[in-house]
Amino acid sequence: MKINYKKMIEDVNKLVQTDFCFEMDCKLIPDSDKYTQKEAEEMADLIGKVYMISHCISCQACNVKYRICPK
Repeated sequence: MKINYKKMIEDVNKLVQTDFCFEMDCKLIPDSDKYTQKEAEEMADLIGKVYMISHCISCQACNVKYRICPK
């Protein structure tokens, strides 16, 4: 069985190539504002969504979304 890794990366990219992720990345700069609780919760939700995509690599039940069907 083959998995469409390109589609997986595209889906992850849609989640992380956002203004929110850029702003969170900027907070890693020394002397920047710290994360708020709301931002931390939003980041945790985002990490969960990325995990659900990557989880499909090893889960037989979930990988149908990214499976490449033989012709």
